[in-house]
Amino acid sequence: MLERVSYWIDSASRVFLIIFLVSMTAVLATQVVLRYFFQLGIIWSDELARFLMIALVYIGASSAVRDNSHITVSVFEDKFPTLRKWFAPIQWIMIFIYSLFLIKFGWDTLKVVEAQSSANMGISMAWIYAVIPLSGLLTIIHLVGRLGKKKVKQKEGF
Repeated sequence: MLERVSYWIDSASRVFLIIFLVSMTAVLATQVVLRYFFQLGIIWSDELARFLMIALVYIGASSAVRDNSHITVSVFEDKFPTLRKWFAPIQWIMIFIYSLFLIKFGWDTLKVVEAQSSANMGISMAWIYAVIPLSGLLTIIHLVGRLGKKKVKQKEGF
C-alpha cells in the first residue's frame, strides 16, 4: 500500500519538478532578453529562479531515493564486493536518519523565518523553507515504500 502511495507522490513530484524547471527557464530567458534588448528587467526574476532551484534540488532528491538514482559513493562496495548486500541497508538507514534531521530542523527553521518575507517578491520565507521538512517526509515515504516493494519481490521469487 505504501509503495502505491510512494508512486503517486513521486508522480506528482515529477510534475511539479517539470513545472518548476520550465518556469525557471522561462523567467530567466525572459530576464536575459529584456536586459539585453530593452535595458529593462524583472525585479523578482532572480529570486524566483533561486527559490525554484532550491525546490528542484530538495524534491528531486526525494524522487531520486524512490528509484535509487541518487549519487552514491561506491568505494567500499567496489573494494569489498562480497559485503555489497550489507552496504545498501546501511545507506538506507543513513538516508532515513538524515531525513529525520531534515524534518526536525526544517520544522524548527520554519518557526524562525515565518515572520520574514522575501526581499523582492514579498512572500513569507516559511513557504520557501517548507520544502526542507517536506522533502524529508517524502524521502521517508519513498524509503518505506521501497522496503515494501523489496518484500513483495522476495515473496514472488519463492
